[in-house]
Amino acid sequence: MQKAGQGIMIIKKSPEIFDVTVRRIKDFGNETRHYELSLEDGKSMDFMPGQFVSIIYPENGKVIRRAYSIASPPEEKKQIDLCLKLVPGGKVTPWFWTFHEGKRIQVHGPFGKFVLPFEVEEQELVFIATGTGIAPFRSMIRDLLHKGFQRNIWLLFGTRYERSIPYDEEWRLLESYYPQFHYIPTVSRPSAGWKGEIGYVQTKISKFFPQPDGKLVYICGLNQMIQAVQEECLKRGFQKEMIHHERFD
Repeated sequence: MQKAGQGIMIIKKSPEIFDVTVRRIKDFGNETRHYELSLEDGKSMDFMPGQFVSIIYPENGKVIRRAYSIASPPEEKKQIDLCLKLVPGGKVTPWFWTFHEGKRIQVHGPFGKFVLPFEVEEQELVFIATGTGIAPFRSMIRDLLHKGFQRNIWLLFGTRYERSIPYDEEWRLLESYYPQFHYIPTVSRPSAGWKGEIGYVQTKISKFFPQPDGKLVYICGLNQMIQAVQEECLKRGFQKEMIHHERFD
């Protein structure tokens, strides 16, 4: 996990183990799913957007833990959303793929320092993600909009196929409601009917963010993508302290 950058305030919450119940499962395609986990009655989790929980997976008398970013906003204290990609041959995500509504598991958290600066009102925010790297940004963006953030918020999301974009309908709906929110999906293997951006996220930096002034960049996904985006941002004049990231590999 990335260490907090300068100017980022971490509010420490003591991690706890919570019993949760799978309330809803949504399949996005491309072996990616959304899970809504409800906490037991009387329990709530205080967390900061961008933090994660550790899933507790019991196996043969041992405990395996895997960290997954919280995809829900912090005002939903009695619910934890996760966005997971199936890892063939893995242990925890194949277990999740056997779940049904009503399944009970345990989570431990919150953890993590991949959070927004405490004072961010004067800056535009640029979120760049691929795959399940979208999860912490869903928490951040929904929290910002809920709190009335007025500066521009950009979400640049890259995927191979447009039919499997996590939360696509939700992003488009938010964009229609909030003029300060800008959703830019880009597809590397589009269908003939796709009318949006084509290519990888790093190729869109110069088009949409040619001027770095007043912007903070947050990147989440696999390391190769993160490095490519960082290089492009630095070419455009972004300073290193303006760029934050979290790797999912």
